[in-house]
Amino acid sequence: MSDAPERLNFSWPEKTELSRTAFRIVRILRRAGFAAYLAGGAVRDALLKRPVQEIDIATAATPSQVEKLFAHTIPTGKKHGTITVRLRERSYEVTTFRVEGAYRRARWPRKVRFVRSVAEDAGRRDFTINALYYDPDDKMVLDYVQGIADLSHRRIALVADPVKRIKEDALRMIRAVRFAAILDFGLSRETRKAIQRHAKLIAKISAERLKQELDRILLSSRASVGLGLLDVVGLLPYVLPEVKALQGVEQPQNQHSEGDVYAHSLLALERFDENYDLPTLYAVLFHDIGKAKTRKIREGNITFYDHQNVGARLAEKICRRIKFSNLDTTKVAWLVKNHMVPFDFKRMKLATRRKWGLNPHFRDLLLLYLADVSASLPPSGRPNLNPEGYRQGLKILKELKEVPMLRKPLVSGREVMRILKIKEGPLVGQILKIIEEQKLAGKLVTKQGALTYLRRNKAKLLKLA
Repeated sequence: MSDAPERLNFSWPEKTELSRTAFRIVRILRRAGFAAYLAGGAVRDALLKRPVQEIDIATAATPSQVEKLFAHTIPTGKKHGTITVRLRERSYEVTTFRVEGAYRRARWPRKVRFVRSVAEDAGRRDFTINALYYDPDDKMVLDYVQGIADLSHRRIALVADPVKRIKEDALRMIRAVRFAAILDFGLSRETRKAIQRHAKLIAKISAERLKQELDRILLSSRASVGLGLLDVVGLLPYVLPEVKALQGVEQPQNQHSEGDVYAHSLLALERFDENYDLPTLYAVLFHDIGKAKTRKIREGNITFYDHQNVGARLAEKICRRIKFSNLDTTKVAWLVKNHMVPFDFKRMKLATRRKWGLNPHFRDLLLLYLADVSASLPPSGRPNLNPEGYRQGLKILKELKEVPMLRKPLVSGREVMRILKIKEGPLVGQILKIIEEQKLAGKLVTKQGALTYLRRNKAKLLKLA
């Protein structure tokens, strides 16, 4: 690291309100006598011609001085130098130049010292490509840590001593993988070696912080690359050991020429598009996770009997370990448990198909099925991109859209009690279920028809009690 920065002439490409307001904050700080720059990921993304989603500002002003200069501020991380400035209905993190002492719990610095030197501030940052500063007045990028060179070589490198940076905050290992995957960069040799040597330190990181990084990897268009790189650098056994266990779990070659269950699971992630929400992406990754525990050879054939149920239990366990919400945990486990269902749509009764279609996660189940089938390569290597189960699923959804009554009960519990002259209890629920099945089978299509059915079958229905 040098006190004299490399300078790069650069005209900021974003002519958005986000950028204009950030420039205004810099000007206000400078007019008050404080050095100030755009810093970090925004500068990186602007240089890479990627959309700039948020802008952080680094300054020599202390947090208290920043608060005095702006009318609307939030002391987001005042102790560590960060104040959130609200201007023109937008939020910007303004952080004082600082150097950091030893870290506690591999996350927070025990001590922060504010400095006036931008060079010192650059030296405490994580990755060289995130330690760049932009001067909007001179239209100049300042680089104290060879970040411009690393951008040019498409390389992720930790600032200064990579081992020291990892020991300060072990999450930087998985962040390095995330940036490499999303940006299509490689890891510098020193960074890769440091991660491989200290991968076990990731166990010190909280589940919530790990999940944030995993989420970002899965939501990228290069999720399979990110998962693969986690394995290459030795992090996968500590982060998702159940996925690591899929390596070497062989499948029938006539159905899975893509390779073992691990290869199949990563290939399935490549089906990703904007229709896949985060729980569904996790379900894609976990859909065959039960195969490691259920694989058997029977009469010379490979089988995975009950892998969907074993997998659902494993998926739920993982979700709880890495702190999913209860709602998302339930959804992921349900999708894994039922990922084989669309293979049977064509053989199902009409009522059963429609019952599946009414499930709130049905569209996501079809997406999971599509990813699964797309990653199941026959010997020809050509995937089936329009499988029968998907076509049948779309047909079910079309039926439900064209006949809105299929989504609504034909009669209420009160109507059942009134017509059959019975009291509230389990029998009412049983009868409503029968009416629902008759409706889904197409045998009852109107409310009047359902009421008539109740009257004509009163004696038969009462015998259910």
